[in-house]
Amino acid sequence: MKLVDNLRQKPFVQKVEKFFPAIAFLGGFGWDSITLGRQIDNTDLLFLLAYYTGALILVILLSAHLEHPEGWTRERIMAAKASTGGNTPAKPAQNAAPAKPVAPQAAAPAAKPATVKQEAVQTAKAPSPTNAKLAAVAGKMANIAKPATTVVASKIKNVADASATKIKNAADASSAEAKKFADKIGYESTAVPKNAIVVEHRFLDREWSDVWKDRFSWMLQFLFGGMFSALVVCYFKSSGSLASLLLVIVLAVLLVGNEFLKKKYESFGVSLAFFCLLGTMFMNFTIPHVVHRIGFIWFLLSTVVSFLICVGIQRLSHHKRRVLIAPAIISSLLIVAYIMNWVPPVPLVLKQQMVCQHFDRANYSCDVDNPTFLQMVGIKLPSVHRTDSSEVYFLSSVYAPAELQAELEYRWYYMDPATGKYKLTDKVSTGRMKIVGGRQSGYRSYTKKKNIPPGRYNVETAYKNGAVIGSQKFEVFEGEPASKGYARDSLR
Repeated sequence: MKLVDNLRQKPFVQKVEKFFPAIAFLGGFGWDSITLGRQIDNTDLLFLLAYYTGALILVILLSAHLEHPEGWTRERIMAAKASTGGNTPAKPAQNAAPAKPVAPQAAAPAAKPATVKQEAVQTAKAPSPTNAKLAAVAGKMANIAKPATTVVASKIKNVADASATKIKNAADASSAEAKKFADKIGYESTAVPKNAIVVEHRFLDREWSDVWKDRFSWMLQFLFGGMFSALVVCYFKSSGSLASLLLVIVLAVLLVGNEFLKKKYESFGVSLAFFCLLGTMFMNFTIPHVVHRIGFIWFLLSTVVSFLICVGIQRLSHHKRRVLIAPAIISSLLIVAYIMNWVPPVPLVLKQQMVCQHFDRANYSCDVDNPTFLQMVGIKLPSVHRTDSSEVYFLSSVYAPAELQAELEYRWYYMDPATGKYKLTDKVSTGRMKIVGGRQSGYRSYTKKKNIPPGRYNVETAYKNGAVIGSQKFEVFEGEPASKGYARDSLR
């Protein structure tokens, strides 16, 4: 760490360091978009697991606090003695016997007071010549001794000032050594108070120095950023409705905000809340790869496990239970969002979809209307010109990890010309729509409708009774296309 700190002090590194968060953000997000957007393999899961494990360790370290600020462990006292050369205040004696009261001594008999007559006589007496001579001699000796007394007093003052300066310098040096030692071992202070209470040693019963807090929060910011980047890509690829896209937008906002939250992560409550959110989303993405299933039961398991890990951290660090309020609220909101089909059905990803007629099941090919320029750029809806009362087919391919099994369904919506709103008309789900993952281009399936009236339609490809994976709006016409005609196309 000393090498890193010295390197960060160089002017060139300080200039580059200002752009490092933006470079890391764009680079990591771009890489995740390229790799995770195509397919998910075990290497990607291992990277996410490493991020999650590293974040878990750092959150535990940031949970350290002095449960008893007045208490000192034996290890801290020994460390303080080593840093100060063994000069630590002695502990006050305990159970000391009270001092015995001193018996008052008999007062000596007072001299008899002089009578008023005697005092008057002594006051009236004039000073003798001998006393006058002695007074004169005493005055001369005092004049002679006065300069010497002044010099001695000045020397005593100088010695006292020098001693005070030495004591101050020694105290400053001792304080500097104590701070240096504190930065090295992570303690905020190594000064042992006189009333130190020795408590049992716990690793997290300490107060990290500012240097170590900064290091921990910086590493946690990096790991959280890596997880946010990967999860935004994965959940975006699986989102097929506006509701599920809202969750992706929240993750994207937190991904950007993560670049400005390093100082906030020093707070254990904040870091624990973010860890709970990322842990739930990570496990919801990873558990289906392990059990080869998706569904509410597995999402509930992901949420419960993530929250229990947060509870374990709270108990390990002996923080008050109020730090679990934010994780509990986050977990509850995610469960509600899943029930409302607002959580994308990761790791399912829609790869391709099309609407056509004259379908050949052998190679998943059919006739599609040749798209116009406006249709190719997405300004105008795709069209199907139905002839000879032919059936209209809707085809889609959905990617799933190897061995993962999930049931799909198609939901047909027709736009009512009177209201201009889409209404659900059919839900189509059969045994042949059960995904068996592993195909890189996705699992292919189709649905069809016969004698379909002209108008606008919207067909959703969804996890059965769950969230939408993707959707396609199109328009059906009677007769043949006016100019471009048909083209033969197929799902890859």
